Amino acid sequence: MRDFRTYQMDRFETIDPGDLERLLYPLLKADDRPTVPEMLKVVSPVLGTVLDHKREAAYLEAMAAGQYLPELLFPEQPEIAERIQQHPALLWKADNVARHLSPSKKRY
Repeated sequence: MRDFRTYQMDRFETIDPGDLERLLYPLLKADDRPTVPEMLKVVSPVLGTVLDHKREAAYLEAMAAGQYLPELLFPEQPEIAERIQQHPALLWKADNVARHLSPSKKRY
């Protein structure tokens, strides 16, 4: 389990091109196969905002406690928070963290 608060931009420099070909390329059109550097150039501004941990401290603290509270990300845009309230991956992450933190979790 990885803590979102530990993610930094340099994490994306370690993307394995082989993983990219195996996992992403089958989802793209045959003539649309960007390289890792090409993709990072396009998404870096967005990732930089997403990974601004100071701006998102309350959200990340809640997620680390197993609570998914998207309204903390968009306090002045409730329509966005409402739209992402049922995001499957983020719901799964919060549930996974909550189960991991649960004292009733069986330990082997």
